[in-house]
Amino acid sequence: MIWVFPILLSAQQSAAPGKDKLDDRKKWEVLRQRMERAVNRGDISREEADNKYASFRARSMGQRTERKDPVLEGHFNRLGVEDLDKLKNELLDHGILSDQLDAVLGGMLRLVHAAKTDGDNFKLNPRIESYFKDRLELTNSQTDHLMIIARRIVSGH
Repeated sequence: MIWVFPILLSAQQSAAPGKDKLDDRKKWEVLRQRMERAVNRGDISREEADNKYASFRARSMGQRTERKDPVLEGHFNRLGVEDLDKLKNELLDHGILSDQLDAVLGGMLRLVHAAKTDGDNFKLNPRIESYFKDRLELTNSQTDHLMIIARRIVSGH
């Protein structure tokens, strides 16, 4: 009976949420490098790599297949983003977690609309900044990258 408590405590500590986040980031980096090398060598097609990426995003959310949000995709399509999966991969490349993607993309829609409206005077609205940093716990670097993406979407590149 004395041994049970330390074992349970150890199991709880090893299943800490922060550890899972770091593991997911590392797994993404390894998968991304491996798939891109395989595409460059001609071992697999771009489509096969993209399917692996979608599968990773689904598994990291505890699902078998990736759930698509047609409303979110429709909004991004109207903004000229034809491949939302590519944008999701870019966000993962910058350390944003799979379970944050839909929330980040929703906030990005607001960023893009603000960038279109404000033009050269575009700055991060304090409420949106708070949403990204406080609620979603994004870093300054990640938030800055979202601003870059928003500007890129507005410019059509």
